[in-house]
Parts: sequence; structure tokens; C-alpha cells
Amino acid sequence: MYKILLNTPFGFAMELINESVYQLDEPYEIYIDNKLHSCRQENTAAIFGLTPNTSYRIELKSSSINLCFTYQTEKSRYVADVREYGAKGDGCYDDTMAINAAIYTATAGSVVRFKKGVYMVSSVFLKSGVDIYLEDGAEIRQTTDRAQLAVIKGYQKNYDHTKAVNNATWEGNPLDCYASVIYGCEVYDVRIYGAGIINGNGDAGDFWREPKVKKAAWRPRNLFLAHCSDITVAGITSRNSAAWNLHPYYSENLRFYCLNIESDPNSPNTDGLNPDSCSEVAIVGCRFHVGDDCIAIKSGKFYMSRYHYKPSQNIVVRNCLMEQGHGGVVIGSEISCGAKGIEVTQCLFRGTDRGLRVKTRRGRGDTSVVEGISFTNVRMENVANCFTVNMFYNCDPDGHSEYVRSKDLLPVGDETPVVRDIRISNVAAHDISGAAIFVSGLPESPIRGITVENSTFSFLPERETSCPEMMDDEVLIKNLGVYMYNTEGITLQGNCFAGQHTTVIDDKEEYYG
Repeated sequence: MYKILLNTPFGFAMELINESVYQLDEPYEIYIDNKLHSCRQENTAAIFGLTPNTSYRIELKSSSINLCFTYQTEKSRYVADVREYGAKGDGCYDDTMAINAAIYTATAGSVVRFKKGVYMVSSVFLKSGVDIYLEDGAEIRQTTDRAQLAVIKGYQKNYDHTKAVNNATWEGNPLDCYASVIYGCEVYDVRIYGAGIINGNGDAGDFWREPKVKKAAWRPRNLFLAHCSDITVAGITSRNSAAWNLHPYYSENLRFYCLNIESDPNSPNTDGLNPDSCSEVAIVGCRFHVGDDCIAIKSGKFYMSRYHYKPSQNIVVRNCLMEQGHGGVVIGSEISCGAKGIEVTQCLFRGTDRGLRVKTRRGRGDTSVVEGISFTNVRMENVANCFTVNMFYNCDPDGHSEYVRSKDLLPVGDETPVVRDIRISNVAAHDISGAAIFVSGLPESPIRGITVENSTFSFLPERETSCPEMMDDEVLIKNLGVYMYNTEGITLQGNCFAGQHTTVIDDKEEYYG
């Protein structure tokens, strides 16, 4: 069984329908019209370089799979080659004006095509109804010269200062940012696809030096979408982003298929894909190898929850590979508008610091409700800590204050966050160097309704003795297996813990053989 995720004039993205985690047990070959196209093992594939309005015979073959179907590419009304508008693609000439001219003179339904070459730009701006197609070997690369980059206003007031719009953000607040490599504001019905590359050039400029210091504006992303809808990104590689790679913001109906997202492991805050106050999001068949969190679901800080309330909700993560990174799938910590309806399934986590991670703290607010999280049919390899929920996350200038760190029972107020209803099932985690489960709730807001069932946790013989989460008053317990603090309604059933471990519940140690 298979499903076509995306059909375009120049190719498609597909997904095999099965129960395997991320990939099959053995590689398979893909044939197009009886010619070998590629060999792969993943449950998803993106195939581009085809011809519009053409029928193809597609075959997938291995000892265990024999799939054949006919595929028809879309018709294309108009195709605009950026070189015909003056772009050179030589890696030196500034192609910004030519590319934006091609996009903004294109009629709805057009495809703007980038042939093989390196296109140097300051920023490319999207237009509703106009697709971007990056052929194999095409690369859009951003200049390292800050003086050439536009500044996008984080908070733009109207003439009489009665209203405002937020079109840029930095770590949960509406703050000025440099325009991203590709930027879209209030655009809809756009597809960005192909086998090409978006390169933020972060390793070549100065954006990774003093990364937490604002210099005229905050660092750009590779792709930033503000107040957009019906956007699909498929097949491309995002590389060397100056900050987060892909950042959809206050947007909806988003699809991310078969992407490669790559950042230097030592680069600062180079998250992979961060839906921020977004809804109806599908992340399928993507590979992450980044310098921070692979996927981080966010919804702003306290100010945003009071004036621009919009939770992140209905997000599916399926058949993805998370390699390296601080966290695999993370919720928070800028989560003041809340998050709900998050489903993670058939994903492989390899070498991340954490698997599923929820991070919040006092001050995020009573609208910061994280609930309805499902984490099923997942495999983990060499992950330090499998599942962590931390309500004492010590971020921000006041992150080390007594208010954030206190273990005393404080009054429940409009700054008190909530975490509840998390279900973890059918997880196989091997070579764990830290803890299997680490959950730390607030005395006044216990974490409620966590279920961990039918899962296997296998620990390394030599274990770390470090706190699984960023918090003051660190929890340091040798051979920590499961830690529960300020929780209610916890269900642990049908699980297997292999190797030396300790279970700690409500700060009382219980040892299992």
C-alpha cells in the first residue's frame, strides 16, 4: 500500500503504508519506466526531475516488496525560469531582484523554476499561488552581509497606535528579525519543492558569534512563514541556517514532506522545524541532523497569550528520523498559548539528548495548557533521556529566580502553566545512557494523566549521573530510571526495563531488580 503525499508538474512525494518505524528492514529499488532511479530504505520518497503532464510507470522492488503503479504528473500553466529574468546562478552575482521579479510577475498557478546553480540572494519573497521548484543542483544561498538584509518588524503598530500586527519573532516575543532566505507573509496556496538546497550560509558569516546578542535585528531563518495557509514544502534540503531552519508562525494547513534539515551540531539555536502557534500541520518523512532541537512546537510567551492568543494544535509527526540534536520532538518552552493534539508515530530517534521533551515554567501562564500528546510506535537508539517533562525550565533572564525554581506550594494564578494527558506506548529504546522517564511538576500544578505502556527500555552498563533536564536544584541520582515528582494519575503498565536502573516516585526511591 502507498499514498501520494504531493503531486506536482515535476514530480511527487509518496509514503508506504505500513507499521514499520521510519524504514523497512531492507533497501528497495525504485524504477521509473523500467530504468533504475534510486535505491532507498525509508518509508517515504520524493522523486523530482520529471516532465509535466506525463504518465510514468513506477516500480518498487525488493525481496519483500513488489509495488507497481502508474503516475501522472500535473499539467503546468506557466513555468518561469529565473535565468530569463536576469538571474545568473554563478554563486557571486546578487540574483535577488531577478528572482523576486520572476515571482511577483508570475500569474497564479505558475511555477518559478531554479535550474542547477548557486543563486546568491538577500531574501526571496513568496507570492500567493506561485510555486517554487528547485531542480537537483540548484541552491539558494543567503549573503553574509547584514547590510544587504531587510529587517522585518516584529511589532508594527497602525497609524493611531490602536492595533498592531506581528510579522517577526525571536524566542516567543514579537521582535525585529532579518528577513529569512525565503520569507512569506500572509501568503497562501504555495508549494516549495524539488531536490535543491536552501543555504542560510550561517557557517560563513558572523551570525554564530555572540548569537544571543541583537545586532540591529535578530538572526534570520532559512524559511519563515508568518500568517500563511496552505503551504507545502517537499524534497528540499535546508542547510546552515543562521538560526532555526524552518519557522512557520501563526500559520495553518502546512505540510512538510521528505525534507533533509542539516545544521552543524555545534551551531547555536539551529533547530530543525518549529511550528509556532500553528495548526493542522503534517511533518512526514523528514530527516533532522541539527545543532539544537529537531522539532520544537511553540506558541509564544506570556505577552502573546494575552494579545495574540493562538495555540499550536493538530500536529502530526510521522516516519521521521531525528539524529543528534538536544531534543527529538520538543514542546516549549515558549508555549504560553498552549499545545494540544500532537501525534508522533513511526519515528526513529538516534543520538538525541532527549526523545520527547516538554519544557515549561511558572510565568508561561494559565493558557499554557499542554495536553493530548500521543507518542506511539517509536524506536530510540543511543538517546540519553527518553521522555522528559520539566515545569522548572530555567530559561530567560528570570529563569534562575526564586519564583521559577521554588519547590514550595505557590498560589495558582494567571501565570501558572498546566501539563496533562500524555500517552506513550509501543516504544523500543536501546542503549539509554540517562533516564527512561523524568517528570517534574509544580506543587501547585501537578502533571496529570501520563500513561507509559507496552514499551521496552534498555540501559547502557555505564550510565550518566546528570540531571536529565535544565533546572536549578538539579536531580542527581545514580542509575536513574524513572523519576516522578508532583504527578497525579500516572499509569505504568506492560513495560520492560533492562539493565541496572532506579525508579524514583515522589522523591522516594524504589529499586527494581
